[in-house]
Amino acid sequence: MDIYFVRHGETYFNHFGKMQGWSDTPLTKSGHEEAYQMGRTLGNLGDISDTIYCSDTNRSVQTVTEMNNGFKVATGKTFKMVTMPELREQFYGSFEGQSKKETYAKISGKSVEETLKEMNANEMQDKIAKLDPTHLAETSTEFWHRFASGIEKILKMETKPVIVVTHSAILTALVDTYAHEMLDEIEPSNLSLTKVHFEGKKFEPEIVYYNVKVEQNI
Repeated sequence: MDIYFVRHGETYFNHFGKMQGWSDTPLTKSGHEEAYQMGRTLGNLGDISDTIYCSDTNRSVQTVTEMNNGFKVATGKTFKMVTMPELREQFYGSFEGQSKKETYAKISGKSVEETLKEMNANEMQDKIAKLDPTHLAETSTEFWHRFASGIEKILKMETKPVIVVTHSAILTALVDTYAHEMLDEIEPSNLSLTKVHFEGKKFEPEIVYYNVKVEQNI
């Protein structure tokens, strides 16, 4: 079965260039509007599950709510929303809320893009965990165990293609790990789609495409 991963709408920490894992800021006006407009296009995905799964962060819940508003206008229907803590972004410990630019300067002395050219997403997460003085930031192993268990729950519950609203660093790590050659953009756009195929009920992802927009249907 296929999962359509959607990055949540733009938040204030996105706008200000801050590290945002388990910390949470609301959607910006643009984030609300773009999520609503995306909702109006979701019928283009065809016969999909009537349930949308998302992380339990407020930014994900706000995104699904706006998508539902747009979907209802376009189709008269709404999706059932199910929140799951397993779908949260990686946890950055004491780096939460800090400048992304300054954080990656501490990791490698370079930008996010340049850092990922030198180390993969898992190595980068492990470096954050190592540098976190509170020792609270997740390691890549801890993250993958959490996230994979959540996806496997969804695979066992669903039979139709399903939408999962999640986060940018998750999508970067997913594509970097399982289809590195497709990682043309390090950070996927807000409200972009990443389609992933799963042949069975185990977490064995096959990346179909990364960071694309749903065709407009307004």
